[in-house]
This record gives sequence, structure tokens and C-alpha cells, in this order.
Amino acid sequence: MPNYVPYLILTIVSITILTIIMVHKRQFGLTVLFLCFSGIVYIAELFVMIIGNSYFYSPEVLSVQYYDNVLGAIVSNLFVIPTLGVVAAVYQLRLRWFILFAVTLVGVEWLFEWLDIYHANWWRKEYTFIGTLFFFSLAKFWMRALQLGTKWSRFLSLWMQGWCGAATIMYIMSVASIRLYQFGFFENVYRDGIFISAIMGLIKGLLFAVAVILFRKLRWRLLAPILVYGIDLPLYYFGVLVVEIPFWIYTMVYLMLATFLLWWAQYAYSFISKIAR
Repeated sequence: MPNYVPYLILTIVSITILTIIMVHKRQFGLTVLFLCFSGIVYIAELFVMIIGNSYFYSPEVLSVQYYDNVLGAIVSNLFVIPTLGVVAAVYQLRLRWFILFAVTLVGVEWLFEWLDIYHANWWRKEYTFIGTLFFFSLAKFWMRALQLGTKWSRFLSLWMQGWCGAATIMYIMSVASIRLYQFGFFENVYRDGIFISAIMGLIKGLLFAVAVILFRKLRWRLLAPILVYGIDLPLYYFGVLVVEIPFWIYTMVYLMLATFLLWWAQYAYSFISKIAR
């Protein structure tokens, strides 16, 4: 069996569960909550996987090994765990469900190790159990905070979903050989690129969140795509950002994607605001 098959199965199951929830609740906007939770998990993976080098995924889909590793992580971080977080938050599940989810994820981790498609360096299954248990509790609490209309939950939700979107698009641009960051934090140039992309994604997600919250008029919000493009220019000038396609094409593609992320941030903020009871 090809390595990617179990990853594909998990992805399909996650998307199916998320779709069922959206249909049941008749709320497409739950994708915003899903992306918010993905962003939160991305934060954890920035420290645990990218900086800490805790484990390594092997779906064997991409020729660049580190990109392949990140693709495997995306299955867990963008699909599986956030989807279960949405279930926990929307239905306000109790602790016994969190334990069941956590045990299931530990079982999946064990299965992936047995199949030799995932390898732990210093990470232990106890960490998975405790970490996911905490995350599901956080997801439930987060939903309650949004329903109460707290400003911090609205802001952080908008930031997390924006950073998730920006980071995912930046990863796709790297895999597609459109551009690459290189600074020298890590010996592996691709790990280095993913690390800088994560930092830049956090900054860009923050800019989108601030623009949408602070400004009501579209002309001021449109400054956000220009700013997220502009902060890359010094990096390009100093050679940290390497663009592998004609720069004018890169600029057009970048601005279109940034404008799309702004549009989505506006939709996300509208949905988040409506959650409050």
C-alpha cells in the first residue's frame, strides 16, 4: 500500500465530518472556526515540529523530503485535529468525548508508526494524549467566548484563521517552486524556508485581522494586501526571498491571493460577529 493512502483516508474522513456538521447546523461559516482551530494547531507545530524537530511524516507524495514531511503534518494540523475541535466546540462535548478523541489519535499515531509512514524523534504518545485533550477543552472554551462576544476571542479567531490561510498558501507557493525563503536558521534550506514562511504568515495574518477590525471602508482595508506584499520587498532585496518565476508574474499572483485572503477575512469577521448570542 502506498504511504499516502492512510493520509488520504484521514483527510477524506475529516472533510466528511466537517461537511456533515455544516449541513446539520446549516452554517458554511463553520469553516471559519475550522481554520481558526487549524491556525492554533499550526502555532503548536511551529514550535514542536519545525523548531523542535519532534517527528517526521512520510506520505511520499513530494520529491522534496521536508515539503513531504510538512504535507503529512497538514493532514493532522489542517484537517484531523481541527475538525475534531469543531465537533467539540459546536456540540459542547463533555470530557469523556475528549478522552475518546485523544485515545483515537494516539491509536492513529501508533498505527502510522507500525506502517512506517511516521517517525517520532523525541515526541511521545503521552504528549499527543495530553496535548489533544488540552486542545479540545480549549476549543470548547473558545466557542463559549465567541458566543459571549468577547473582543479577544474575535480578534484572535480572525488572526488565527488568517494566519492559517496565509501559511497554507505560502506553503503551496513553495511546493510549486514559485518562491523560497532562505536565511540560514537551519541547515536544511527547505526547513529554513518553512520556518520563515511561518513567521511571515503570522505577521500577514495579523495585518489582515487588524485591517478588517479597524477599518470599515473597503479602500482602507485594501491597504492590507499592499502591506503584506510590501513587507516581502526588503527580504527580496537582501536575498532572503528568492523568487523563481518572473517577478512581475509573482507580483500579480501575490496580490490576487492577498486580495482573496482579505475578502475571506471580511467574511470571517462577519461570521464571527454573528456567533455572539
